[in-house]
Amino acid sequence: MRKQSYSELWKSESWKKHQRNLFRLQRRVYKAVQAGDLRKARSRQLLILKSRSAQLLAIRQVTQLNKGKKTAGIDGKTALKYSERYGLLNELNHYGQVWKHSGLREIPIPKKNGKVRILKVPTIADRAWQVSAKFALEPAHEATFHARSYGFRTGRSAHDAQKYIFNNLSSNNNGWKKSVIELDIKKCFDRISHSSIMDRLLAPANLKMGIFRCLKAGISPEFPEQGTPQGGVVSPILANIALNGIEAIHPSVRYADDMIIFVKPGQDPEKILEKIKTFLGKRGMEISEEKTKLTKATDGFDFLG
Repeated sequence: MRKQSYSELWKSESWKKHQRNLFRLQRRVYKAVQAGDLRKARSRQLLILKSRSAQLLAIRQVTQLNKGKKTAGIDGKTALKYSERYGLLNELNHYGQVWKHSGLREIPIPKKNGKVRILKVPTIADRAWQVSAKFALEPAHEATFHARSYGFRTGRSAHDAQKYIFNNLSSNNNGWKKSVIELDIKKCFDRISHSSIMDRLLAPANLKMGIFRCLKAGISPEFPEQGTPQGGVVSPILANIALNGIEAIHPSVRYADDMIIFVKPGQDPEKILEKIKTFLGKRGMEISEEKTKLTKATDGFDFLG
């Protein structure tokens, strides 16, 4: 019988079966956190990290599906050959629980205001590990995330946020009387305190250490205890973990670091902002005073473009 080539082997993988296997494990993590059994949740998260299905799906995600699949890290590698994908699978299988991150490739991205944003790109191997980590972290934190957080969450989108805003500002809810605080968090991803993420992370010790190394790989020398690497696969979920609970301060909608707060007649926006400032201050962040503004709902406002 002819030996299958790596390309044939890869193309013959049952991706739907792998997705079912992963979903089954994730559902068990979600249910354990819901029941308050964090010990059981952590042991099931380890099963996800060890799962061949999860590892294969992670490699497929970063080498085939993601838009940035052709963006190289510091090792210069872009989309991997089929044999290299199985080599990476072997790496994840052996070193997934003690993963050490390489450095990040810095790519300057010009902004509309003339400033430059630095995109920090991990290697493909690091990205694959981060996807595996995300697979394990997501179900645990989905059980705790606030209902009015919509960004970078499974089964939620900007359209869901739009619908909530529409309902809140409809004439049936006296929307024409309300105002909106357009909140801007100053350099959110660059300023999130590492301790605020690590203290809230629901994960086994090995996964926590991997995330800690991931954060330290992307630090700015000016702020060694702050920031998540923009370009990292896990950065959005880490931001959601740090910011979770800000929605409970006052009726609002949050999509990652974009947020609007609904203000009824008679409510003091300054008091609301003071509470928000205290919340953010504990996480190493602050409000951008120049970009945060109060707008009448009838005047219209921009949210998520």
